[in-house]
Amino acid sequence: MFNNSPLRLLALAAVLSLAIAVPAAANTKVNVRVEGAKATLFDGAVAATPGSLRANIGSDRAAHLCNSAFNKGFGSVAATPTRALLAASEAPLGDRLLPLGLQWFGSLSDFFLVSAGAEKPSGAMYWSYWVNWKSPNEGGCQFALKPGDQVVWAVTDGSMPLLRLRAAKTMRAGASLTAHVTNAHTGAAVAGALVGGARTNAAGNVKLKLRRAGSKRLVASKTGAIRSNAVKVRIR
Repeated sequence: MFNNSPLRLLALAAVLSLAIAVPAAANTKVNVRVEGAKATLFDGAVAATPGSLRANIGSDRAAHLCNSAFNKGFGSVAATPTRALLAASEAPLGDRLLPLGLQWFGSLSDFFLVSAGAEKPSGAMYWSYWVNWKSPNEGGCQFALKPGDQVVWAVTDGSMPLLRLRAAKTMRAGASLTAHVTNAHTGAAVAGALVGGARTNAAGNVKLKLRRAGSKRLVASKTGAIRSNAVKVRIR
């Protein structure tokens, strides 16, 4: 009778719920892409965790939490874009992001990314981030990430469009491949973007002929815009 009591069942449910929730909050798998002014610094999957960061710029060099809930974010404790950036810097090939220059602003309860490796924007340029092609209103420690989120950190002046590239991932050698480039924020077609050595037309499209079997990595770029995601095409 006791083993099947409502109180015991509720207790077991609470334990199971906690066991499921804690790993999800502690280890959130996301993709992080970091775009410097002249090159892509990192692009890969990482396991981001909630935790703290230590400021190394400014008068406050202490460690502060960066887990959304503590930083005036919404919801429970979660991994954040800035913590995901830290995970990227600790991943294989992430050394180009080191050191991360972080300044703590207590009034905002958040860190400001000053630099990543040799990339230290000046003048009107600064580091900003996007999640799933959107620019959140929250700071980098205030946005709660979910598994599978796409995080982009990039150097921008605030007006530069983030390019989004779409193309088939497989094709026959010698056939034509149509790539499409848009402004990720508005969805509008982007003309004049460079993809695989050719420029997009007014509809944001470009046709490419890839003649050799193998694989090809395509990226869209344009002066005054942030580079696109990479599309890896397998050529049969």
